[in-house]
Amino acid sequence: MIKAVLIDDEKNALEMLEWQLRTYCPEIQVCAICQNAEKGIAAINLHRPQLVFLDIEMPKKNGFELLQSFPDLFFDVIFTTAYSQFAQKAFRFAALDFLLKPVDADDLVAAIQRFMKKQIQLQFKEQLDILIQQYRKPESLPEKISFATQQAIHFVNPVGIVYCESNSNYTTVYFTDKTKLVVSKTLKEVEEVLAPYNFFRIHHSYIINLRQVSRYVKADGGSIEMAGGIQLAVSRQRKEELMSVLTHH
Repeated sequence: MIKAVLIDDEKNALEMLEWQLRTYCPEIQVCAICQNAEKGIAAINLHRPQLVFLDIEMPKKNGFELLQSFPDLFFDVIFTTAYSQFAQKAFRFAALDFLLKPVDADDLVAAIQRFMKKQIQLQFKEQLDILIQQYRKPESLPEKISFATQQAIHFVNPVGIVYCESNSNYTTVYFTDKTKLVVSKTLKEVEEVLAPYNFFRIHHSYIINLRQVSRYVKADGGSIEMAGGIQLAVSRQRKEELMSVLTHH
């Protein structure tokens, strides 16, 4: 059994999450449900759970402040939040798991399955720093973003990315130093993270870094030549928009 502690200032949300875990995730043993951060800290110290479900926006002490009470984290975290669009952007930059309230049962089961497949990430502090930065200054862009692979969490400066290529449910990210990374996200999910950094979807299979474009090649239906000489096809539907973006870039 996996021991879990649930922390949320909303009583109804706590009771629903406990019921969903009991009903759909029998491998999870709920040790405590807590309506504030102080009780949450005490429960974590008492029960030593492997997993904590944590609301961020709580009165007196929020979820970030709770986590800062544990310099050496011995548990993994699944955040719960009611702030959909705002939260999704922040969590995607940080590559951290979260559930939108009201919690969907299928999303909950998927989050538990992801937890079962991984160990506590040693890089959690760096991920948390990116997340906190986005919550405090949502208009800013973090210098680095987090990408999860099957082996680890990687912290990447988007400037060093040349292009990204779809690989079914994964995405291959190609860098200026000729290295590459297979990321555990679809190309659409990667696009949502990279779009604010001047990346553009030129094809159902490719996203490019506009800073790394060398030239547009008109022959054979049109393609983009990137830094390093690689040529990528441009779809007919994206050609006009791409030319407009390149003209104003």
